[in-house]
Order: sequence, then structure tokens, then C-alpha cells
Amino acid sequence: MEEQQNFLYEYTKFCLEQAQHGVDTLGTKLAGVMEISALLLLGLRVTSTFQIYVKPEQENLYFIYLSLKLSACVSLAIAIAFAVLGLYPRKVATTGLSPEVLMQKDGSLQAAITTTWMKQIEDLQAYKTERTAFLRKAMISLALGIAIASLATADAFMMAVSIGQ
Repeated sequence: MEEQQNFLYEYTKFCLEQAQHGVDTLGTKLAGVMEISALLLLGLRVTSTFQIYVKPEQENLYFIYLSLKLSACVSLAIAIAFAVLGLYPRKVATTGLSPEVLMQKDGSLQAAITTTWMKQIEDLQAYKTERTAFLRKAMISLALGIAIASLATADAFMMAVSIGQ
């Protein structure tokens, strides 16, 4: 019986460490998405200096270009918002052991710790699921922002090529 309790204790300790590592990894990924989105957002400017070079017949093309850039900025801002929400600290479950339980000297102390860790693992898994959802949404918004910014760049390239003609 004691060997089984030791195994359960060690296995629960391993699972708790893995759950904590998973949550930490998701936090790193969310921070990465937030950083990339912020850098791209800073790189995009809603206004353009080559507005002075736009021919009157290209005005519609220029406004499409500005609309695409604005849409890309909004998408990147949404990605940042999802990343920030995913990084928002969670409520800590109060699953600590009382001093009376910790002062016990028999095998029930190990069982009490194992039970506490099991509850913490459940809480961490729920938090990990929430973070995963925010990461997925942030990555979709980031990809959408990059795609729209690419379209805006192609639009600007087309205007620049037609200016030279």
C-alpha cells in the first residue's frame, strides 16, 4: 500500500510540473505573438507619404490601400488584445494544506499533498485551456493582419509601378 502511495505521489508531482510547464509555455507563445503584432503595428502607418504622388485617376486605389492598412492595424491590435487577455493572471485556487495536516507524521500527509496537487493540476489544466483559446485567436488575428498588410503592400506596389509609367 505504501509503495502505491509513493508511486501516486511521484506521478502527481510529475503531472503538476508538466501542467505548470504547459501554462508557462503558452505564456511565452502569447508574449511572442504580442511582440510580433506590436512590432508590425508600429511598422504600419495609416497615412502614407506617397499620397502626393498619387494621380487623380488613382484616388480610389489609394483609398483601398489606406483601407487595407487600417484593417491590418485593427487586426494586429485585436491580436495584441487577445494576447494580453491570455496573459492576464488567473485566480489562484486556495488548495493549500492546513498546518494541522502538515504536522501529521503518518502516511496520510503524503495522501493529503497528493490530493492537493490533483486539485491544482485540474485548475492548471482549465487555465491552460483558456490560454490556448486566446493563443489561437491571437494567432488568427496576427495572420489576418499580415495577410491584409501584404495586400496593402501589393496595392502600393501597383500604384508605384503605374506612377513610373
